[in-house]
Amino acid sequence: MKQLRLIIVEDSEDDTILLLHQLQKAGYDSDHVRVETAEELRSVLENGSWDLIISDHALPCFSAPEALSVLNNSSKDLPFIIVSSVIGEEVAVAAMKAGAHDYIMKNNLARLAPIVERTLYDAGVRAERKKVREALQESEDRFRRLAENAQDLIYRIRLIPEMCYEFISPSVKEFTGYNPDDYYQNPRIAFNSVHPDDRHIFEASMLGKRSFDSPLILRWYHKNGSTVWAEHRNVGIYNDQGKLIAIEGISRDITDRILSEKKLKTSHAQIEALSNRILNAMEDERARLARELHDELGQALTAVKLDLQLLGDKLEISNDRRDRLQQTIDLVDYTINMVRRQSVSLRPPALDDMGLLPAIREMVRGFMKRTGINTVIEENGFSRRMSRHVETALYRCVQESLTNVTRHAEAQKVVVEFKQEKNSLWLNIIDDGIGFEPERQKISADSIGLTGMHERIKLLGGEFEIDSSPGEGTRIMIRLPCQGLSYKETGGAEDESTTRR
Repeated sequence: MKQLRLIIVEDSEDDTILLLHQLQKAGYDSDHVRVETAEELRSVLENGSWDLIISDHALPCFSAPEALSVLNNSSKDLPFIIVSSVIGEEVAVAAMKAGAHDYIMKNNLARLAPIVERTLYDAGVRAERKKVREALQESEDRFRRLAENAQDLIYRIRLIPEMCYEFISPSVKEFTGYNPDDYYQNPRIAFNSVHPDDRHIFEASMLGKRSFDSPLILRWYHKNGSTVWAEHRNVGIYNDQGKLIAIEGISRDITDRILSEKKLKTSHAQIEALSNRILNAMEDERARLARELHDELGQALTAVKLDLQLLGDKLEISNDRRDRLQQTIDLVDYTINMVRRQSVSLRPPALDDMGLLPAIREMVRGFMKRTGINTVIEENGFSRRMSRHVETALYRCVQESLTNVTRHAEAQKVVVEFKQEKNSLWLNIIDDGIGFEPERQKISADSIGLTGMHERIKLLGGEFEIDSSPGEGTRIMIRLPCQGLSYKETGGAEDESTTRR
């Protein structure tokens, strides 16, 4: 049995029983209440939940039109069916206009059950539609509240049959200086406000000639004359034929971000320029100290040594004193050699006189002599000289790498590899030592050399990479673009013990 909560507006108990009997025959189990006055109907509506009202047209103290009025003034939306012995067509039409859903004659109650079933179905459909409308309205209200209070600009632009703004959030006032009404009345404000250099991008987007997958970055003129950078994220709305008919989007003012990025780029450029000046100043100071050590201190020590030797040849001194003099000459000679080594370390003459490869060969010979670590230079046919600052940077990178091998690597072999490609020069320094984890390396006194190497190569527009892991050795990879590096061929004797071509 189908449950039915029913209000019957009827003064006849017998007619009520007949109605309920018809409904029972149709499979309805009716929980009903019978009322005869407006007050009773009003009370029942307020204090219960009901599915349907069936009303006689005319009662001694009440009528169907009055019952409809009570129902319409309540908060209930219930189907209303009139059942009457006599009702004219005009009266029935008037009742339907007032809100009745159907009417039947009491002498034809066989129609009651089908009408009830259809009316209940229609009521269910209306209730569902009402829920959908309320949900849609709530969603629209929520969207409008969000849009009207959002700092970002939200909009919908209809493109067909002509461009117009269907919605633009109040934040446009802060964004461009114009009110939403200005855009509703004159959509061309948008075209006129775009920076001339960006207008073609904006127009291409409006015509659907630009993908909506990536954001638009545009410059806009504010009403006060200032320039606003904005990031636009748009979605295209298409009809069934695939034609773009509208655009929905959200825009964000990124002026502060753009200005910050420009300041950051300027700061980076200034830092790079400062780093370059510092490195150049360091190299100039090293060269100056190397010259002073070699030319002034070295010559002075050599003169002292010669004078001591001359004194020893001319003076009549005992053997003990002659031995003491010889020790002094040997100490001076040791100091001269130490000064020469320091001078070469500061700025090897070979680097300026013969170029990068001869200077590295000389460095490697000294490195092997000091450490006993087998070191090989693989030149692979490379024999070009480069600009002074490029050769200096590469020399210092090799020098620092060999220093790190001596201090940390515990290596048995090192390879210094040059490799010339079409557009690049590669320099790789490879050792078979204990390795380390580059990503865990922090800037410290032990790692500042790696940072300096990276900075030198970065200033040359190159790439610097370290490939290492514990127990797997270390490979330092340097790539420089060839353009602007070479300026003349160079020769020079090769050292077969350290060089493979």
